[in-house]
Amino acid sequence: MSTIDLILLGALCQSPKSAYDLQKLIEQRNLSRWVKIGSYTVYKKVVLYEDKGYVTGEAVRTGKMPEKTLYTITPSGKKAFADLMAKFSLAETRIFLDFNAVIVNLALVDDETAAAYIANIKDSIGTTKQQIAQQLAVSNERSLLGQSILEQQSMLLETLAAWETDFEKRFFRKD
Repeated sequence: MSTIDLILLGALCQSPKSAYDLQKLIEQRNLSRWVKIGSYTVYKKVVLYEDKGYVTGEAVRTGKMPEKTLYTITPSGKKAFADLMAKFSLAETRIFLDFNAVIVNLALVDDETAAAYIANIKDSIGTTKQQIAQQLAVSNERSLLGQSILEQQSMLLETLAAWETDFEKRFFRKD
């Protein structure tokens, strides 16, 4: 099982939710920025959880809205959640940055193209820093845990920005 499972089962530990509700929660928490998860994956996962006995699904209708399935976590699902919490809290910390695949291949392109790719990375880091800063500015609307994760991401982005500046100088032998 993956971090996606931990996120989804954790959300279901809080209260019963539909697959749509889970997807909206992921969007509201901006989790798709750090964990690759789309609506199809959410729907697929809740069906899998039901097959494994981690959740039970109940079709409900609210007012004139179409019927939807609400998923409630079972004791087996709570155990799976607890096991995942232990597993990921003990796991080696891994930081995978997609742009590292570009960095390792920069020697294969000419300097002008390499400079453009490095500029793209720099812009991406800057844009993400701005987005996180905007989210931090509305901190009173967020829990301590959510706020802490944003602060962590902000600190990592500051470090990445400093790294990028140093890397660019060394790559082009400007230091």
